[in-house]
Amino acid sequence: MVRTTRQFKQKTVGSIVSHALACALLVSGVWTSNAVAAPERSGDEVFLTCRIEGRDREASVSLSDIGAIYRYGPSSSEPELTLTSPLADLDYVRHNGPAGTVDEIMTFANGDTTYRFETGLRNGAQPDPSALLPFGHLTISRSGSELARLPCRPDTIERAHDRLLARMRDIGRERASDGVGFPNYTIHDLADASASAPCEVENNVDTCWSRGVSAARGGDLKVALEYYDMSCAARIMTAGCYEAGKLYLQNRQLRGYVRARQSLVRTCDGADTGQGPYACKYLGWMYLTGTGVERDLTQAFVALSKACFLHNDAILIDGEGCHFLGQVIFETRAPSADSETNVDYLAFLSFAQGCTDDAETVCDESRALLRRGQASAAPWIKRCDREVGRYGDVGSCAELLTISADYDVRQAMRRQLKSLFSQALAAPE
Repeated sequence: MVRTTRQFKQKTVGSIVSHALACALLVSGVWTSNAVAAPERSGDEVFLTCRIEGRDREASVSLSDIGAIYRYGPSSSEPELTLTSPLADLDYVRHNGPAGTVDEIMTFANGDTTYRFETGLRNGAQPDPSALLPFGHLTISRSGSELARLPCRPDTIERAHDRLLARMRDIGRERASDGVGFPNYTIHDLADASASAPCEVENNVDTCWSRGVSAARGGDLKVALEYYDMSCAARIMTAGCYEAGKLYLQNRQLRGYVRARQSLVRTCDGADTGQGPYACKYLGWMYLTGTGVERDLTQAFVALSKACFLHNDAILIDGEGCHFLGQVIFETRAPSADSETNVDYLAFLSFAQGCTDDAETVCDESRALLRRGQASAAPWIKRCDREVGRYGDVGSCAELLTISADYDVRQAMRRQLKSLFSQALAAPE
């Protein structure tokens, strides 16, 4: 009886949703607060379109003189639903996540029914984390309750990146619907990189690098790499070298290990405090694993020490680089139970530094080493407790793993750990 009742409820709910969805899609309703007649399709500039997974339907957004136009229906005939919004009032939100994730979210309303169209690029997974994978989905809601979520077929997504953003900036709009200011970077209509203007400084950045970023936002990593290479060769800044190095290292279609190492060395040895530690991490990982180069733990140690501790006075670090540094230390240094420079001490300091970068796995490694050292009354624990106060405000070794959310306190902790690490390296075995 329970099973029958559950099935009945599921069928009833499904019928309601299907009916509501059908009504929502088939009503060519009026745009609620800003009703405007949609222009003919032929006069539009389509900047986003996709085919809905499992349906003979297409969703698109285009631009006209009067605003943004949303359409849904068969790709080969007239749309079932057309909605228009002036650009000044368009419900528009951007999400710019780490490592190239770019989302644009546009929401169109028809009475109490909304159509939320989200598209963007997602980072690839292993073995090609540098790939940018297109995604899109349409969420239909009524009175705040979700009726359906319709995914786009990835191979059908066509998107002119930043085209909508450029038009809104042209009309004087400065903010998204959530109040976040629009980015002020230059939006390029990219041609063949070989025919592009020479690299020069514009708004404190290299124009070739900014063109590469624009190409990457649009998902064209081949063109992006061409611009990054041009940026690296121009020697205006090392950001292009860093981005090129990552693509040569990680992207299966663009891979070139020799070029990767050359580009990463430029950034690792350079003065860029923001990207330098990350470039050193990738370079050290190549030497640690023998990826594209002969395995060389000495070179790995040098590069990873820069990633974790020694790259710059600002103490901007790469937490994962600290993890790799600890691995190198365990491989290259002989343990000595009665030594105050025990391998565990150097590894602990490396992991503790990584912990300040909110790298939880690295934090766990540092805590495990601390517990092991305390349980065995290891000499390095005594040395750490004795010296820690000489280089900062923290008074004990265990307190090095108490990470503050305050930026200044965290930076002071990093300087303290850097001093302890340098002192431990300088001490005789």
